[in-house]
Amino acid sequence: MNGFYINGGMAAMGYYTQRDLPFYYWLHERFTLCANYFCSSMGETYPNRFYLTAGTAGGVTNNAVYGYGVLDYPCILDLLDAAGVTWKVYNLGGIDDVPAGQSDNVFLFFKRYAQDRRALHTLEDYLEDARRGTLPNVSYMIPSYTNRLDEHPPANVDVGMRLQERCIRALMKSPLWNRAAYILTYDEHGGYFDHVRPPQLDAYGLGMRVPTWVISPYAKPRHLDSALYEHGSTLKFVERVFGLPTLASVNHRFDSRTPGAHNEAANGDDYGPPAPPRDGRHDIGDLMDCFDFKRSARRAKDPAQV
Repeated sequence: MNGFYINGGMAAMGYYTQRDLPFYYWLHERFTLCANYFCSSMGETYPNRFYLTAGTAGGVTNNAVYGYGVLDYPCILDLLDAAGVTWKVYNLGGIDDVPAGQSDNVFLFFKRYAQDRRALHTLEDYLEDARRGTLPNVSYMIPSYTNRLDEHPPANVDVGMRLQERCIRALMKSPLWNRAAYILTYDEHGGYFDHVRPPQLDAYGLGMRVPTWVISPYAKPRHLDSALYEHGSTLKFVERVFGLPTLASVNHRFDSRTPGAHNEAANGDDYGPPAPPRDGRHDIGDLMDCFDFKRSARRAKDPAQV
């Protein structure tokens, strides 16, 4: 774990204080921070986002796979559609360039949803839906990489924080707030030192820890949750709330092996190690420990200093 300093120097030991990121520190005062949440893959952005949407990256370990409709295995949207659960994807900074590999909206990479209008909503759509109380059952929020709204270096983290603050406060003012949950996470870690070695679940991960907040009237305030979580945990949460099957039960394509291309674990062979969807694993939590549903629904009041 000393590789952060060896490779990055003193800058890797940096951190942000409450003065730098007041809203994120305020979130912890009112809600739950997952202290043991890891990204899914010791890899780059797209593999981790594939895990976030489908529970597996199918052996992909780098950012070389992108584009409209290039993936054809099941993702969480398939489960939602099959159960009649409504959803939208909100692109908070507009639609970035998908063919150039500049878009973080990987739902557009899946064949069934490459041209689906439900995956093409905007920040303005989200704010209006929140105000009117017409948000779908499940929403995905995608900040813009191109417009530097996602806190990805060299973007200003304060800009990304303020965007999240705007979205979270809109939900808190919405008529839907008393039965809502907003999960704020990061696809992969940002290069700063962490002393916690990721658990080795399979050939692909886990990757480094990433901050993840669970924001809800029922989230435990000032709670550091220690359960083991990764991006598959968000899938397990959605599946449990809406009574869905797991992706592991409907996608067996990667149960025994994965394609060798773009797969570092394949070591140049035609096929690599298996990578079934992780939402079928019992050793990964489903975020339910972050909630106390016996608590009365409460509305957080905005402190003047934030």
